[in-house]
Amino acid sequence: MKSLCLSAAAALMLCTALSAQAERTLKVSLQVNTKHPVGANVVFFKDQVEKISGGEIKVEIYDSAQLYKGSEIPQAVAAGAIDMGLVLVDEYAGTLPATGLFSVAFLFPNYDVLAKAAAPESPVRQEIDEMIRATGTRVLWWQDYGPVQLLSKEHAVSSPADMKGKKVRVLGKPSGDFIEAVGGIPVKIGGSEQFIAYQRGTVDIGMTGTTAIQSRKLFEVMNYVTITNHAQTEFLIVMNDKLWDSLSDQEKDWVSKAALSAEQKIRADTKKNNLDSEKFIADKTSMKVVHLDDAQVKAWQAAAAPAVDAYIKEAGDVGKRLVDEVKKFY
Repeated sequence: MKSLCLSAAAALMLCTALSAQAERTLKVSLQVNTKHPVGANVVFFKDQVEKISGGEIKVEIYDSAQLYKGSEIPQAVAAGAIDMGLVLVDEYAGTLPATGLFSVAFLFPNYDVLAKAAAPESPVRQEIDEMIRATGTRVLWWQDYGPVQLLSKEHAVSSPADMKGKKVRVLGKPSGDFIEAVGGIPVKIGGSEQFIAYQRGTVDIGMTGTTAIQSRKLFEVMNYVTITNHAQTEFLIVMNDKLWDSLSDQEKDWVSKAALSAEQKIRADTKKNNLDSEKFIADKTSMKVVHLDDAQVKAWQAAAAPAVDAYIKEAGDVGKRLVDEVKKFY
């Protein structure tokens, strides 16, 4: 009897050890806090993957740049210094110019075109994902943060001619190329610095999303917002590619399902949040919301064409192919 008890105890210890070995912990680095929309989306992924795996996969989140800044994520994940990370897709554009596609001005004339181009089954999305995978980081899911609009103080911006000679806040090179193409003067200003810049007149025209106008109270220092949707902000959650290959088929299935749920949720939420903010601005503030008609959008697209050309020149044949693929969604 004693021997049987010992055997049972040994078996229990062995099962416990195997269970502990089976549990996998994925560590994720974020440069934002978990209350930020993209950070909250990673928390949603954590909850989903832990639930569907029955706790066999755990996720540890290191937010607010505790470990790495956004610009450091591609290298950190590729090197295996961290399992997963949040990164703006444009961070890959320095070495892979074609990945800057979603920041090319007026390439995405409406939200539906964006959603189609960025969908998991899209050839545009799949080609960008494969380019990024060649760096050693695998894209798990995309996080849509919404379209970019133009803000002004003296009068509404309705045509490219309104930009000539004006100093305009830009986010980076693609938006700078756009402003130069329409005759403006690009001035790079951080998101948190916008309010003061607009208040002091550092720039004549602003550039940001409707959710930022609401949360940063930019309606207090600017009088008009033109819904141009001229560029899109897309974040990615990437995983070390070798780590992905080491996952079992079951683990890959769990992670993939949770990632798809997270992507679908944030894309649906972002569209609603942007439209809700637009309504808030129109109904609750003195800022006037201006919408462009089809003819005006075409005029902007024509004026911004040199920015598209600059992207294609830098990205080469793959850039031209991606632009052509996007236009199929028009």
